Order: sequence, then structure tokens, then C-alpha cells
Amino acid sequence: MVAAPLYFVYLLRHYCNGLWTRAVSRFLVMGLAVGAVFVATFGPFIYYGQIQQVFLRLFPFGRGLCHAYWAPNFWVFYIVVDKVLAFILGNLGFSIQTPKASFTGGLVGDSSPFTVLPQVNPMVTLTLVLVALTPCLIRAFANPQPKHFIRWAAYTFTCGFMFGWHVHEKASLHITIPLGIIAMDSLGDARHYFILSIVSCYSMFPLLFEPQEYPIKVLLLVIYSLLMWVGFSSHFSNNNKPPKTAKKKTATVNSVGENGLIGPVAACYLLGLFFIEAWAQFLHPIVFGSRFPFVPLMLVSVYCAIGMMYSWIWQLKQIILCS
Repeated sequence: MVAAPLYFVYLLRHYCNGLWTRAVSRFLVMGLAVGAVFVATFGPFIYYGQIQQVFLRLFPFGRGLCHAYWAPNFWVFYIVVDKVLAFILGNLGFSIQTPKASFTGGLVGDSSPFTVLPQVNPMVTLTLVLVALTPCLIRAFANPQPKHFIRWAAYTFTCGFMFGWHVHEKASLHITIPLGIIAMDSLGDARHYFILSIVSCYSMFPLLFEPQEYPIKVLLLVIYSLLMWVGFSSHFSNNNKPPKTAKKKTATVNSVGENGLIGPVAACYLLGLFFIEAWAQFLHPIVFGSRFPFVPLMLVSVYCAIGMMYSWIWQLKQIILCS
């Protein structure tokens, strides 16, 4: 649904073009196609009187801003700032009313969960998503080139993930899958996808919480990361091979691009995932025992949200600069 504005703008400009009569006829054909899909999709639910249940699941406004396990998006930072301000103001003697619904209690109810910062309602999240989409929609309207569509679609999903209402952590797959299609287009895309996909996969670790599942998810992520490293390194090393007359030093520098697949900042960030996991799985139970059970999940969400925010900014920059 969050990609619907992009599809509309892109098809309107790319398909419904030309002379006025041709544009109108194509617009009507497109409208009939979309209408047929809607009828086929929602018709049976309307017939059996279940359409209200469908809308309640499409628009879960009664479930709170965030899922019980926070998806790593913009609202993680908003929640943490609210918690920190409440703690500081409480210690300074201010009267801070504890909300009925707590983000750290495992469930999020209908009550407003913020204590200091302004409350967030669905209209606020919708506005933020639409504002974030605007640069992409302008690009698609001004220059609807098919080669950019996958990048635009991934960006729209990222906007919905970062600023949407009651986002599930699994929704990051909507971002990584299309970006995986264009990951080989350039070294910059490969670097971005390498970080994003690792962060996305790691952010879903808490969903597999059984002890027997732990070695499986760790090995899968490690093997996947190694395969990406080998694949990207080999691809861009072959594409960037210097002429035979060039010096060996140049060949070494350009083996995976001028600065390598990941830079020092990205390497430090990815290394931080090991420390977050070590604390969440091993150190936290030793230090705190059964106290503060929400802290490991909070650390995973906050740390992964930094990577997801970087991804959103990087994609936005690519859309603005694309030609």
C-alpha cells in the first residue's frame, strides 16, 4: 500500500502518455485493471461480510504505534528519548505520570504510551510517510525511467518501514529483496546492500528465541554474510581489473573497489553487532539475572535502527542524485 502512490505516478507518466485521446484511453484501461484486481481481492470478503475484519488488519490503529518487539525504525529513537527525558525529569523532582500502556511491558495497548514527548497518532505517521515519499514521487513524475523503478519502490517501502504505524520487523524484507536485485549495479549499491541485509537479518533474531534455533540462525547469517563478501568481492574485483601494464599496487587497491567493500565506519558498526549479541545472550543474564528483561530487545532494536536510518538516508541521497 505504501508503494501505491509511486505506482500511480509512474504509470500515469510512463504509460498514460502521448496524445490526449491516447492518454485518456490508457488511463481508463489502467483503471479497469486496477479495479479488477480490487474486486478479485476484496470481493469475496465483501460477499461474506468479512471486509471489516480485513480493514482492521490492514489498518491496526488499535494496536499502538509500535509492535511488542520494536521494529528498528525512527520511532525507536522517539521512544528512547521519551524514556530518557522521563527518567531525568523524574529524578529532578517533576511529576511524571506513568502511562497505562508500556513499550517495555511486552504488549502495547490503546493508551498513549509517551510521558514527555507529544503523543503520536496514525495521522502523524501517515503525514511523515507522505512527506518522506515526496522526493521519490517528484523524481518519478519528472523522469519516469524504468531503470530507476526498483530503487524507487525499495525507497517507498523504506519510508513505510521507518515512519509507519505499528510496523513489524519482518517488513524489512520489503526493502532488502528489491535492493538485492540491483545490488550488483554498482559498488555503492553492493556496499549499501551488504550492510542493510546483515542488519535486517539480525534485527529478526529475537523472533527465533528457542535454544535449539540459536545456532541455526547464527550460522545462517554468518554463511550468508561470507557468501555476499565473496560474491561482491569477486564481481567488482573482476570489473575493476587494471590493464596489464598497470602496477601491482594499483591492482591491490582496486581489488574490491577503491576503498574496499566496507569502510572503517561500516566495519566498526557491523562489529558492534557481535557485542550487542554477546550482551543480549550471555552477559545480561550474568549481570542482571532476570531483571530488566526488555533491555536486550531494546538494544537490538536501537542498534539496528541506526543501520536502517542510514539506509533510508543513503537511498534518499541516491534518488535525489539519480539522473
